[in-house]
Amino acid sequence: MTDIEQLRADLARHPSERDVAQLVPIVVPLEFLRLSWPGPIVRIGQLPFAAAWAVLGENNTMVYVNGEQAAHWENIGIDWQARALDNLARMTESRPASHQMVDESGRPFMQVMLHEDAVGPSRLLLPHLFTDTLGPDYRVAIPERTCAFAYRADLTTKQKADVDGAIEGCFMHGTEPMSDDRFDASMFWVSLQAGA
Repeated sequence: MTDIEQLRADLARHPSERDVAQLVPIVVPLEFLRLSWPGPIVRIGQLPFAAAWAVLGENNTMVYVNGEQAAHWENIGIDWQARALDNLARMTESRPASHQMVDESGRPFMQVMLHEDAVGPSRLLLPHLFTDTLGPDYRVAIPERTCAFAYRADLTTKQKADVDGAIEGCFMHGTEPMSDDRFDASMFWVSLQAGA
């Protein structure tokens, strides 16, 4: 089955056929709030991003949750928003970052989230994901829809140049640029409650 055939099959499924175990939050541009988005979407705190939700499918496809799907889960007693974060935490547990840069002593100073599942930026919604490796005041960036960076606040001049170069390169050359701004990681650790 081709990717487009898989996507068509997923879109044709009844809400009861969608696997809530594959549901995750998806970080999207804030501009999506101004569109006639067909399902639940909420701004992430005061950030220039919003969160929508999607069910991950085969062949790296995803189907965004619409109002009908959200209502179905609510009607059968599923707290789908909490489940989505639980699923994301489970997916992230064994591999929080896809790549990293380390200093001379082997200590990480930057973690990259460019995972095969294309939801790397969503991992920033998980509180304290990199506190142990990057310190409690680590910073983050989402230069592209499928890629996020987390890095130590106390970078050397060389490390800062490496981090800035990676973020700016991803923003300038990425398929779907998001933002070249940097943020405190804790700005992403907010409640995501949305109505359909």
